[in-house]
Amino acid sequence: MVIGMNILELSTRCLVRKRAKTILLLSIVFVISCFIYAGWACRSANVQTQTEGKQALGASFRMEENEADRHDRTAEAIEKLGGQNGSADGSHIEQLESGDWMIWHDNSFETLQMEDIETLAGQEGIAEYNITTANIVVNPVNFVRIEDPDTDQSSDLLCVSLRGNMEMRLDFDVQNGNIEVNEGRMITSEDRDVCVISRELAELNGLTVGDKLKFNSRKERETSKAYSAEIVGIYDTVHKMTPVMYGDSYRSENIIMTDLRFPEKPQGCEGDPLYQYATFWVENVDEYDAVKEQIRKADINWKRYDFIDNTGMSDTMAENFGNLDEMSSMILVLVAVSGAVIIFLVFLFWQKGRVHEIGVFLAIGKSKGEVIAQMMMEGILIGCVSFVLATVCAPALSENVADYLVGYQVQQQEEQRKAEEGMSGGTGVIEYETEVMGVKTEVTGEVILLSACTILGVILAAVSSSCMFVVMQKPREILSKMS
Repeated sequence: MVIGMNILELSTRCLVRKRAKTILLLSIVFVISCFIYAGWACRSANVQTQTEGKQALGASFRMEENEADRHDRTAEAIEKLGGQNGSADGSHIEQLESGDWMIWHDNSFETLQMEDIETLAGQEGIAEYNITTANIVVNPVNFVRIEDPDTDQSSDLLCVSLRGNMEMRLDFDVQNGNIEVNEGRMITSEDRDVCVISRELAELNGLTVGDKLKFNSRKERETSKAYSAEIVGIYDTVHKMTPVMYGDSYRSENIIMTDLRFPEKPQGCEGDPLYQYATFWVENVDEYDAVKEQIRKADINWKRYDFIDNTGMSDTMAENFGNLDEMSSMILVLVAVSGAVIIFLVFLFWQKGRVHEIGVFLAIGKSKGEVIAQMMMEGILIGCVSFVLATVCAPALSENVADYLVGYQVQQQEEQRKAEEGMSGGTGVIEYETEVMGVKTEVTGEVILLSACTILGVILAAVSSSCMFVVMQKPREILSKMS
């Protein structure tokens, strides 16, 4: 009767007969299956974010200065001067009385080259582009700035910041919804000597659209020429713009938007602009990669620039959100390895308690292969039941795991940002911060297939390893233990 019974029937009866052990193993495999599901689902998670102070949304590219090339050009200028005071290629070197050397650069050294920007803007597939200047600090002549009354201003520049744009509507803070112009209008490429100010600055000074503000050089406040800019708009702050440095000169309310060429005038560098960013928007999002490849072939000095891909800044896939993909992969490996070890130990313990059963099978003529096949079938049956149960629980668990991973990563990024601020004193360019609004996972057919294959692989590896107990012993040794 036993000999005629097939492996599936034997495996089913064995599992039903040993209810306690079956439930224990089922629970273990179920938990392992759930986390394997979660690992695969997290790899394709959709992280919904809201960007603050980031680049403009949409299918776009951003060009900015390459720091390594900047260092190389500085070294070349120093070599040209041969260790002497002087100027070369926009770099200036001077030895102080203390013996230390001071190096500074003209705007011409730091700026993006207009001819290179226009070359990229003229590439097929580019719909529009914008140029943004660095934040230039200048002295306010006929108005007062916003100041924190509780802050010591002795180390501050006592200035306001000017930021020029070719098209203000394409400025990153406008595109990201950090500021809105609700009175007057935005600045266009046709405007000259105009500005848009914050609501707070307007109310403090009693300013309205049509009034004129005056600015001059912060280095020569008493003697330098003052330049006027007409107020054409007043913006309201939705989210504060991230300051590029500490101090009220850089605070959000003191950032004044201007036309592209105005900031260089009160800076004392008229005719020598400082373009910090150029952003290019793709006309057809579906052709994004093709346009990117084409742009890369443009005849410009690529060594001078970093060219950054801005795709998906609003809805970022998991593989593009920091290390979420790597973290998900790590979960899969850890769960698979630990799961295989746990199942191996459980089956090994189970088999040692089944010596009598295995001995009977061998005594009535069943081969070791048939015994092992039955144990394999038992593992597969438990795996199938666990897989079905895990499939029901997978969506909720996957989303919770993805939420935790993203939250952990955001926390790590914030700690790293604070550490870097502490080391640098808060100096640098605009911070690009991301606020996670939610994480969406989807258990697709591909995720189900990959999970099933992984679970099956773990079970087969564990059971086959535990069956070494049977393979390594001779039938006589097993039968001798029955007594």
